[in-house]
Amino acid sequence: MGRRLRSRRAIWSVLLVGVILGSACSGLVKVEDVTIPHLLTPIGTATVEEMTAQLRPFLQLNTLRASSIYLRFDDLESAQRYRDADALLALQRPDKIRLVINVPVVKTRIAEMVSEENRFRVAVYPTDFRRFLFGTNTADYSEWRERLGEKGRSALISARPFHFTDALLIRPLQREDSRYHYSLEETLQEEPDSTPAAKKGARILRSYYVLAEIQRANEGEIAGRVTRRFWFDRTRKALFSRQQIFDGTGRLQTDVTYSDYRPLKESDATLWPGSIQVSRPYDSYQARLLFIEGKFETNVTLPAGVFQLENTEGLPETDLDRPQAPQGEKQPPALVDSANGRADARPGRT
Repeated sequence: MGRRLRSRRAIWSVLLVGVILGSACSGLVKVEDVTIPHLLTPIGTATVEEMTAQLRPFLQLNTLRASSIYLRFDDLESAQRYRDADALLALQRPDKIRLVINVPVVKTRIAEMVSEENRFRVAVYPTDFRRFLFGTNTADYSEWRERLGEKGRSALISARPFHFTDALLIRPLQREDSRYHYSLEETLQEEPDSTPAAKKGARILRSYYVLAEIQRANEGEIAGRVTRRFWFDRTRKALFSRQQIFDGTGRLQTDVTYSDYRPLKESDATLWPGSIQVSRPYDSYQARLLFIEGKFETNVTLPAGVFQLENTEGLPETDLDRPQAPQGEKQPPALVDSANGRADARPGRT
């Protein structure tokens, strides 16, 4: 009798544990956390040749003229009223660019920029900071911007024309140069789920092929360095979607994303990115260019002098490659043209 009672108790104990575990497991199954990213599918495949073929329109681009672009500066700490603008753009390989930025509708000029052979000129017209700037593309002017305070954080001061040149006039791959080699890998990037049926807060992992351009280490150096990385979206048939450009220390200089591919020329079915976003993390700005169908021409003859910019408005001039006076300190009188109130255009301008 006692043995039978102990057996029943054991059976009931097992059943009770089973019920408890079953209830717990049932509760775990019902809990759903959409913030845990899931891999977005389907995922396509492509060869390196198929991917690099997508760069061909950029590599074969010798000139470009866009008579109307919607330009937006993002995340500015100042100059809020110039976030949205109209722009005109002209490019010529290897490195020539002219960008004219206007106030929408009224077309009042905000700024003009030109660059060629590692030198740039920028004219800034707004009354709160009228200036004509000269400088070198590869130089670092962060200290000068710091001395300007709030004005120095404006994208109109930080932006350089060659930032946009690198985005469209992509430099050829260094296939025949023994100093370079290329590597291919998959990268999974977490991002919000923007699919139509996505729940609020849902996250995904998007798969990319990343083709890295690597400059071999010099004699006596331990490691080579990545100079560029090209991203191809595997969830969109390995579409070219991003270019990253690094400096000699391995720091990310320019990060460009390409999207909204479509024919932008009326007589050509070639697909071009309708939207290009240029990010300069160490210059604290990013700019988005939206191209308009029918206002986009490639490999056309550009007018003579289109890449020249002169100080016809008599703006105060600053040569950023010459020593700058500390903030609040007056410049030497000999460097100022008292007749028009602007810096002398002779060597020694400030």
